[in-house]
Amino acid sequence: MSQISRRQLNSRVQERIYEIFVDVVREANTSSEVHTLLEDFLTPTERVMLPKRLCIAYLLLKKYNQRAISSYLKVSFTTINRVSTALTTGGQGYTLMLTRLQKREKIDAILKQIEEGIVSTLASIGGPTHVWKGLQSIQRKKTYKEIKTF
Repeated sequence: MSQISRRQLNSRVQERIYEIFVDVVREANTSSEVHTLLEDFLTPTERVMLPKRLCIAYLLLKKYNQRAISSYLKVSFTTINRVSTALTTGGQGYTLMLTRLQKREKIDAILKQIEEGIVSTLASIGGPTHVWKGLQSIQRKKTYKEIKTF
C-alpha cells in the first residue's frame, strides 16, 4: 500500500479532507464513474489488494480457514489477520457491504465461484476423491440453507 508522509497534518484538516473524499466517492452514480474514479485514485497494487481484502472478509465470515484463504487468494497470513482483526474489533463496514452484496445475484454468483475454487483447492491438497465429493456435498447443503434464508 501507499506510504504516508512523516509530516503530520492537522487532525481537523485530515478529517475534512477525508469527508470530502467520501463525498466525491458517493457522487459517483454509475459503475463506469466508479471505475474511472478508482482508476485515478488507486495504484495498480491497491486495485488488486482492496478487492482481495473484501474477499478475505467474506470467506472469514463464511468460516473458511486462513490456510485455504491464503492458498486460493495468494495473500499472506498477515493480511488475513488484519482483516480478521478488523472484523472482530468492529468490522461493521465489511459486514454491511457484504450483506448488501450477497443480496445481489451477480455478485453472489462471483463469490460462490470463489468458494468453489477454495473447495477444489482444498480437495486437491487433501487427496482422495471422496474428500472432494464430501466437500461438494457440504457446499450444496450450505447453498440450499442460504437460499432458504433469503
